[in-house]
Amino acid sequence: MQRSRLAMFAGLACLAFCSFSGPRSRGGDDAPAQPGNEAREAIVRAARGYQLYLGPERRALEMQPEPVLRWPNAVRGTPEGATFVWTLDGRPEAIACIWQNGSLSNAFHSLADGKLIAQYGGRTVWHSEKPGLDLQQVPNSPPPADTAVKRLGQMKELARRFTCRLTEAKGEELRLMPRPLYRYKTDRPELFDGALFAFAQGTDPEVVLVLEARRGTDKSQWDYALTRRSMSALEAKLDGESVWSVPVSIGAADQPWFHGSVTGQ
Repeated sequence: MQRSRLAMFAGLACLAFCSFSGPRSRGGDDAPAQPGNEAREAIVRAARGYQLYLGPERRALEMQPEPVLRWPNAVRGTPEGATFVWTLDGRPEAIACIWQNGSLSNAFHSLADGKLIAQYGGRTVWHSEKPGLDLQQVPNSPPPADTAVKRLGQMKELARRFTCRLTEAKGEELRLMPRPLYRYKTDRPELFDGALFAFAQGTDPEVVLVLEARRGTDKSQWDYALTRRSMSALEAKLDGESVWSVPVSIGAADQPWFHGSVTGQ
């Protein structure tokens, strides 16, 4: 009996020591700051600081409230990055990546068929004068299917016909991400389905493929366009044939492609 009591007291003492020794992780204001969370929040704040407008009428674009993709890039030493889209009537008209690698940087690309303006803090920082896309019919493609589920399957099949690569030095094949970055439906009579697909280095998008189901005069068809998300030289092939390439470029503030630092950060 004495031995049993001693064992019980020893157990209670151990429990008390374990319960009260050392700090605990707690929520609220006592929780330590998380560097990754701070970087993500800074990236979202920066994106929300931009106001984008389309055309001479300066129609305001709507920023989607959350990133369509969050990504790091260990190859380039980028711990945090995110991709955002701005839409009008449901269609994405601009896409941007914002990332932190020491300071905050951004890369915008127009997806519009007209002039785009971006302002930050009331100051114009980007004014693309040219259309951002060169839409073309996808050759040998079926007519868009009659349901959204079937059309998504068609878009995935069409996307797999493309291959993209970085062409600098030895080159690098990019990975087609299995799900669209962004799927959209609009109220525009000529456009009834679309999606953005990414070809990535790891999870960092380097090329974006735009696929859209459009109504023509006599029939509907699938159109496509390719846009860069990297200042590196890039190439795309469709069914093994080269259909698109761009050289090394950081773009310019008056061009559809613009790469720079986040203003005011």
